[in-house]
Amino acid sequence: MGGLTINKLISIVVSVYNKEKFLDKCIQSIIGLNIDKSQLEAIFVDDVSTDNSYSILKKYADEYDYIRCIQLEENSGGPADPRNLGIQEAKGKYITIVDADDWLEPNGYPNLINQMEEHGSDIGFGQAFKNRNKDIVKVANFASYKKANGLVPYEIYKIFRGMGPWGKIFKRSTAIDQNIKFRNLKFAEDKLFFAELISKSKSASMTNEHVYHVNRYSDNISLVKETDDIEKANFNIEVLKDLIKMDLPKYAKKQIVSRIVEMDFISRVFIKKSFLKSNNKDVYYNMFEEVQNIIKEHGYDIEDFLENERYTNAFHAYQHSKEHFEEYIKFMLYNAHAHKYIKDNVVHFNYPDKFNYLPTLTSKCVAVHDGTHYINETFYEVLHVYKKPDTTIEAVELVKINDESTRKALKYEIHDNQIYLKTDDLHLDNYDFNIVIKFNDFEHSTVYASHPIDNKNSKFKNKSAKLDLESINKAKKAPTKPSYLTTPPSYIVTIKKANLYHDVNFTDQVKSVAKGNIVEIVSIEETVNKTPRLITSDGYYISANTDIVTPVNLDAFINEQPNQVNDEHSNVNSKSNNKLSNIKNRLLKR
Repeated sequence: MGGLTINKLISIVVSVYNKEKFLDKCIQSIIGLNIDKSQLEAIFVDDVSTDNSYSILKKYADEYDYIRCIQLEENSGGPADPRNLGIQEAKGKYITIVDADDWLEPNGYPNLINQMEEHGSDIGFGQAFKNRNKDIVKVANFASYKKANGLVPYEIYKIFRGMGPWGKIFKRSTAIDQNIKFRNLKFAEDKLFFAELISKSKSASMTNEHVYHVNRYSDNISLVKETDDIEKANFNIEVLKDLIKMDLPKYAKKQIVSRIVEMDFISRVFIKKSFLKSNNKDVYYNMFEEVQNIIKEHGYDIEDFLENERYTNAFHAYQHSKEHFEEYIKFMLYNAHAHKYIKDNVVHFNYPDKFNYLPTLTSKCVAVHDGTHYINETFYEVLHVYKKPDTTIEAVELVKINDESTRKALKYEIHDNQIYLKTDDLHLDNYDFNIVIKFNDFEHSTVYASHPIDNKNSKFKNKSAKLDLESINKAKKAPTKPSYLTTPPSYIVTIKKANLYHDVNFTDQVKSVAKGNIVEIVSIEETVNKTPRLITSDGYYISANTDIVTPVNLDAFINEQPNQVNDEHSNVNSKSNNKLSNIKNRLLKR
């Protein structure tokens, strides 16, 4: 047990680097946990922050005896070393890794700990939510769709599709005894750690209670993790090399490699507009050839790891020719949803003739609103369900639009592929909502307002329109006015794609700036309509709208003279490229 006395039930390990803006919320969520604090410790490991993070931590550590703060002697450049130290120092039977800008649920998190303790589980999975400016979405629903115990962790379907720390609790002894540690990588260190940890844990608990919240609001500078596709792919190749040679259960290894092939390469490298727009596609193809060679060198065939029909077809198009592969990607990104038809009560994708050698893709479950029906003196909303014979309907829920954490299960009847819902039941605390069909344990489909169509002579404008239902009782909101920066910050980060202009009125565009770029600002000017515009160090104008840009204090990220860096993905200000490249590399590690 690493020479320590294990006298706590749970240790919460938090790595911290320049998170003064978010620490209070994170720490207050720990203080607010509905748990006996004598059984809890929170270990905050500060990676030599240059803001007030460490002062905030010391203040809480002085006030609460279950909060500890440790500061490293020098900055390590990433969360790996602080996390490893926290695990070593932990006196808890169980450990959870929390990011310093996230927060925990007061009841769901302790309930998962108690559930694990009651059933002797090595690892536990709870429901996590990603909180963004415009929506709240579930994370890794396949790991938290029901309450269950006695599970074999690596046999949970799709469990390796979510390998971050969010919503996970594990036994300290598993990590210590198996010498499982975080690697200090710019990207994918979570993937290596949790792939090995899940594979070497013997038993698991799962809960659908809310446990963890991920902060992805635009004012969180961690959003500048805009590692480009090529860089991410190269890191994933290194991860693949490590994982494929590990001594892991056969089924676990297959699922891990399948995740890397399907998600990290076919989906996140190839089925993207950036790939289609690239002028150097050979770089992408060469990396994928390397992936296939690594798999082949270890005695496997890449097709053994293809499970999803969509990705399997993409690979077969790739084998046919690069031209067909690129045309297939283009079809899937831009045209697939416009070309669907119904056959045998299943929705099919209608491929162009050039892809007739590929199996037709079908949807597991598509539900369409069929109107309000008056039956036996009761009004019903009727949904027609197009589904495969092996698809099982589990539930029907109302889900608040743009907030998947707010939902309600409905009573329903199903007859001959028709779902009947009492009209009077369709309300959700005065919120606007969608109707969602849950099927095959954790999969879901939002109900559409119209049926699939494939008409070659005309275009159906609302081909993908969801059935959005608006509450008639909600209070009306005044339209929100755009918010603008009124004083010029030294630097901004683009949180959406932005444009640079020669003039303050935005009539003469120079070029675009991608999301995640740091831009140096020297002044501000207003249009005749009093709209603020920021002026860059190169003399261009850029929006001051806070939905598009956010100020950033670079002093919070660097306290030393930057080294010379050659970065082909340089920022828009040539005078500060070297400095900003160095800072970007620091940010990418966060």
